[in-house]
Amino acid sequence: MDDIKVSFDSDYKVRILDETRSKRASELETESTTFVEKITLFSDKVNSLVEVLESHATRIDSKKLRAIGLRMAAENETDNRMRKQKSLEATIKEKRGELDRYVSQFQSLQRIESEQNAQIEKLSNSA
Repeated sequence: MDDIKVSFDSDYKVRILDETRSKRASELETESTTFVEKITLFSDKVNSLVEVLESHATRIDSKKLRAIGLRMAAENETDNRMRKQKSLEATIKEKRGELDRYVSQFQSLQRIESEQNAQIEKLSNSA
């Protein structure tokens, strides 16, 4: 208890600390309050920045997924076109074969018709 000294400041208020230490303590309190306010403001700004960055990250991720989907669709489209082209080529080949068969069948029928016409002519002339 010998360390504690009671004194009066310039306003005649009772102080446990001497006047210079009391003023320094008040200044420190003011500086601390200002510092806390600045830290709070900084924290608010950081939080808002984090929110903005998170929203941008979400948008970027959605755009990235969309781009990946479009790339996959483009790659699949190439494969689909190749398959469709092969299918159409097979259909063309099949139809050409059918056409060749019909042409040969038509030629055969024309030969038979001409032979029959010749035989009818022959039979008409002999009668």
